Parts: sequence; structure tokens; C-alpha cells
Amino acid sequence: MSQISELPVSDLHFDRENPRLVEFGIDARTPEKEILNILWEAMDVMELVLSISSSGYFPHEPLIVTEENGKHVVLEGNRRLAALKVLTVEGLAAENKWQIPQISPELKAAIMKVPVIFESRETSWKYLGFKHVNGPAKWTSYAKAKYIAQVHREYKVPLEEIARQIGDGHKTVQRLYRGLMVLEQAEEQAGYDPSNRYTPRIYFSHLYTGLDKPGFSQFLELAPQEDENPRPVAASRMKELREVCVWLFGDKDAEQPPVIKTQNPDLKNLDAVLQNR
Repeated sequence: MSQISELPVSDLHFDRENPRLVEFGIDARTPEKEILNILWEAMDVMELVLSISSSGYFPHEPLIVTEENGKHVVLEGNRRLAALKVLTVEGLAAENKWQIPQISPELKAAIMKVPVIFESRETSWKYLGFKHVNGPAKWTSYAKAKYIAQVHREYKVPLEEIARQIGDGHKTVQRLYRGLMVLEQAEEQAGYDPSNRYTPRIYFSHLYTGLDKPGFSQFLELAPQEDENPRPVAASRMKELREVCVWLFGDKDAEQPPVIKTQNPDLKNLDAVLQNR
């Protein structure tokens, strides 16, 4: 890792490519205020606000930052950045009606700048992958899959190497990758729009877990995960793929909720249905 330096909180920006944020529909055009609201509502930023207001910012936890398009983008630590902005930007909490502790002027001055380490996306993937895919601060399965696919595609790292670097001995990397490829195939070829799902977020674990089951595999004529096929579903099964996505995630426009409420027993029951002609 590079040397630690300091930057003002006001100069730091959320990472719109962060897999956890992409899961909530964030893209390059999403305003920072909207990103902050999503982080606050979905990722328990208040927990960090309470910690920082009580103990300050721990200097041994630098944010990992890269410079892109003239901006300092936080690759690791977006929740911490959200907490810092809530505590240091005048009127921000009140504007959003967030009840936060009052902090002393001395503490506020102390957290206006925070420690950072500059890294590129390419050089930081091993650390982020270990920490969030197979380590102590796990992302959701969808965020993990997006990150694995990003590293595999953009940096040309084989899935086997990704698995080795993050300590995955259970083929989780291959399973997540295949699940994401199926979802992308559904969007690009089968006419299913994941943003039109019935639920607030994608319960991706239902998909990649279901794909391991024989009924799903037969119904979709699915390629084995070991093939690492970017188009795992047979071209002749696009209608069936769209049906599977609606059963798993629902269809908001059609006011059709998913049939899978919980993996056990719903996923097992759906697999039994798919095995029965």
C-alpha cells in the first residue's frame, strides 16, 4: 500500500462504480446527495456517526482513494465518508431530518481532514476482494458478483486467480460469476429488466443458489459453472429465462410479486416444479 496522507472531507467523492451502490441503481449521473441518502437508509451510516462522534476518526483506518477526472474518489470507505459528511457539512443532517449527536468544535475541526491512501482500482482489487467477497466485511452476493466480473473483465484476471487471491476454496467465485452472467443475459437477450423488479433490491442469492439445482439447470439448459461461459443459458431458452427471473424477482409493471419469498422452502419447491414436466 502507498503512504498515508490527509485530505479534506469536502474534497472526497463517493464511488459511483462501487458494487454495493450499483446494486441500488446508482450510476455516473446520480447526484451525491442521492447517494448519501441511499447510504443512510440502506447501510446504517448512523452506526458510524455514533462511533465517530464518540471516539473520533481512527487514524489507522485510512480511506482508499483514487483520482479520476480530477476528483478524489473513495474506493474503500464510502459509509465512513457518508458519516463524515453528515457530521461536518453544516445543516446537512437538519435538511434531511436526521437526528445526530452534537459534537464539539474541537472534534469537528479534527475530522475535517482524514487519512487516505492513494491506489488505483487495478492495484487495490486484491485487498478489496479479500475484505468484501470472502473476508470480514462481506458485501451482498450481487455486489460480490459485480466486483468479480469487473476484475475479470477489466483487468483480465482469470476467475481461478481471483479465487486464489481472496482465499475462496468453495467455487464461490465461479458460482457468483455465472449467476451474474445469467442475469445480464436475461436483460440483454430475454427482455427482463432487473430495474423493473418487484422488490426494492435484487435478491441475487436466490438466482445463483437456484442455478446449482437440477431443475433450474434442466429448465434453462445451463452451461456448467466450470465453463465460465459469459452466456450460460441456451439461446433457445430465453422465454424460460425471463420466466425464471419473474418468479425470482417479480415484475413491477405487471404488479406481479416474486414467488420466492425465502430460499427455504420456496427455492426447493420451485426446483421440484421445474423438474416435473
